[in-house]
Amino acid sequence: MTKTLAVMGQVCPFPLIEAKKAIEEINSGDELVIEFDCTQATESIPRWA
Repeated sequence: MTKTLAVMGQVCPFPLIEAKKAIEEINSGDELVIEFDCTQATESIPRWA
């Protein structure tokens, strides 16, 4: 199953906080797609993942 997390317009650290919450809610093997436009999140989310 794929879950989409749309955090467009949010600035860091909020996309990362929302991603952490969402990852706790999905099942093993599921996919989380994060839609964001915060340039800092392009570094912080992959580093956290």
